[in-house]
Amino acid sequence: MHTKIIQELLSQEDFEEPIQDDIAVEPLIQAIMDPGTSGSRAIFLYALEHLDYILHIEHIIPFIGDTSLEVCAQSFMLLEQLKDKLSDEQILTCEQVIDQQIRHNERKLLVVALDMVRSWK
Repeated sequence: MHTKIIQELLSQEDFEEPIQDDIAVEPLIQAIMDPGTSGSRAIFLYALEHLDYILHIEHIIPFIGDTSLEVCAQSFMLLEQLKDKLSDEQILTCEQVIDQQIRHNERKLLVVALDMVRSWK
């Protein structure tokens, strides 16, 4: 299902107008969160890089603790790109999500992400 959605989005590249972020982001987030796409998450995360994904950052953050190096790195980078764009409320939400992830997963990159987000206050 998600592959079909992504293929449809990619087929829209033939048009002169770029794909609107609100049309592309939601299917990508759904694909990232689908357990059946674990082998493709890094690609979907990479696809978000130049889109407006700020409203979905709380769904991306947990993947900083993923077992895949590519997924971890891409998720961390997406969070890092939002440094000057997140509201105080969003920063607090990010901090809470990361803190919760650390309780279940002590990967070093999660600790680094938590320190980074705390420094944005």
